[in-house]
Amino acid sequence: MGSMAKHSLELDLNDKNWFRYAAFKGKSSLTEDSITELETLPGLAVLSGRAEVLFAFMVFAISLSAFYLKDAVLPWLAFLICLGSFLAVFITKRIMTYKKYGFGFKWAMSISKNELKIDKLTFKKHTNRTVTIARDDIAEVIFNYTMDLKHRRKFGEAHRRLPSLHVCEIHLKNGDTLEIDGMRVGLFNVLYLMVFHDYPLSFRGTLAGGAGNVSILLLRMCALSAIASSLSMLFFNLK
Repeated sequence: MGSMAKHSLELDLNDKNWFRYAAFKGKSSLTEDSITELETLPGLAVLSGRAEVLFAFMVFAISLSAFYLKDAVLPWLAFLICLGSFLAVFITKRIMTYKKYGFGFKWAMSISKNELKIDKLTFKKHTNRTVTIARDDIAEVIFNYTMDLKHRRKFGEAHRRLPSLHVCEIHLKNGDTLEIDGMRVGLFNVLYLMVFHDYPLSFRGTLAGGAGNVSILLLRMCALSAIASSLSMLFFNLK
């Protein structure tokens, strides 16, 4: 389903619903002249969609082979073969990820009242260099979001709908559009700082946002589940 109409929102920086995930160094001491640096989210770093699917397919293939190995070779050998294969896939993927993004937390972007400075890998479509965008060159920044139902934790507590951010589009006055990758930097942190520095913001409610990122995360979860299931089966077969 498509996006709803673009609109404005009056957001309070103390609003726990919108900014419950906004957490970054220097948040408590922000001033009008602050230049705030945001770091990457290394745990969410992804390769291309094809690469993610390929590695997940390899994991599923190894998991399926566990059923054959269970009866074809000695139990301890079957376990070691599958464990070694999973580790080989994991290490290869880690090496490719580190080669692309570097190791650990990295600088992703800086936000001040006058400009944005954004690392080349923080964009959805990577650029060849770090990009500096003057505030005066920005027509508007559009955040796409969904309102997700949060189930009550205690009896008698009302259900609430809480926002999730999926897309941040920076529209320039020259007609260009740059999109921030929500898997590289926390979009709630970006929004918090842009509200604080009074950037021209618009919002677009959507019924199905971030499908690509969600699909990759689900694929990873399924792959981890396949690993756990096959290794557990082989482990208990050792007894």
